[in-house]
Parts: sequence; structure tokens; C-alpha cells
Amino acid sequence: REAVRSGRLTEKRIEESARRILAAKYDLGLITQRFTPLDPIDRTVGTKDVNELATEIAEHAITLVRDEDKLIPLSGLKPDAKIVNIAITNGDDRLTIASIFAARMARSGRKLDTVVLDERSTEQEQQKAIDLAKSADLVIASMYGRVRSGQVNSVGLPAAGAKVLTAVIGGKAPVVGISFGNPYLLQSFSGLRTYLVGYGDMPSLQQAMARAVLGEIDIVGKLPISLPGLYPRGTGIQLKATTK
Repeated sequence: REAVRSGRLTEKRIEESARRILAAKYDLGLITQRFTPLDPIDRTVGTKDVNELATEIAEHAITLVRDEDKLIPLSGLKPDAKIVNIAITNGDDRLTIASIFAARMARSGRKLDTVVLDERSTEQEQQKAIDLAKSADLVIASMYGRVRSGQVNSVGLPAAGAKVLTAVIGGKAPVVGISFGNPYLLQSFSGLRTYLVGYGDMPSLQQAMARAVLGEIDIVGKLPISLPGLYPRGTGIQLKATTK
């Protein structure tokens, strides 16, 4: 109304815009069917083509930001190497969150000793994770620091996990840091000498990450954002697959 009163808009211009919107709705069939039917969703989303597309997108997203010790791919690791996976989550999913990544690693012959930490983890659980890391040939820090509105640590990692990760980074075993969510976590744990980003915890992304660290797929992703003080937008170490 203020725009019309001030002369910035005329009623004729508003009517023309409304007419174009209504015409577009008519062309799209929104006049006769205003709401999208939900019944076909499962059939559409669960198709082979959709799953293949999700896999392709996930594999192209995996980004190797830093690898100072040339740990990636893990195909260079001895077959019987002990790998400890410390999964840190800021969600209420400790029973399931690490299972997809660990299962995909095991499928390729790399069994992980996995411990999951969240905001409820006890001192004993934290110490168990640290002790496991001390006996490992390699530690994977799987960080599920996803954005969750209304929760404590809705972007970062819970205190228990952060404490363990800090201790492990200072240990003897090399650490591969993987963020299944917030790419900015490296700023809080800049001591990580190897750091990959998966941008989410969906099954397709966790499976793609496992394949990437094992050298089964090319790593081609680049940061869509900058990590202030560390890496500019577009950073990404490109690696060719070493095994299939």
C-alpha cells in the first residue's frame, strides 16, 4: 500500500504481475491440483536412477582439505593395521550414527574398532577412547557436528568428544579427521594434519567417504566456502583412485 501511495508502484503494474503469476499456476496445473500428492514419493525417491544420482553427487562432494602426512588413501596402510574410529556426535544417535561408515570400511577389508562419544559420555568412556587410540596404528576421528536448532552444541562437538579428540591429536598414532557435516570444525581442531569433509551424514555420503579414504574412487571435491585463516574457497586436494 505504501508503495502505491508513494507512486513507486501502480495498481496496473500489480494487476499485471498477479495475472502472470496466475497464468503460471494454470500452466503448471496448480489451479486444479493445489497440493502435491504424497503417495508417489516413495516410488519416485527410491528408484534406481535416484539412488545412482545420489551416489554420484556424494562421491563428487568428498573434499580432502589437508593431508600433510600423505595418509590418504589408506591403501598404503598394512593389511593388519589396527584402526580405531572415534565417532563424535552432537545428536541423539550414538547407537547408529557410525554404523554405515564402519560397515562400508569393513566391506573393503578394513575393520574398525569404533567408539561413539556424545554429550552424555562418561569419564570412563572418554578414557576408553583415549586408551584405544594409544594402541592404534591409525585413528579416524569421525565428527558428526551437524546443525541442529535448539540444541546445545548445535553446530560444534560435545565437550566430551572435543576433549578426547584434543588428547588423541597430541598422541603417537596419526589421525584422519573426517567432518560429516560442519566443514568449519578444522578451525577448532587445527592440529589435525589430515582433514576431509563429507558435508552430511546421509548414507550416500558416509559410503562415499569410506570409498574415498580407501582409494576406491577419485577425490575431486573442493571447499564451497573458505576456512578463515586456514584455507580459501576452492581448496581441495585432487587424488586418483588407487584401487577398485
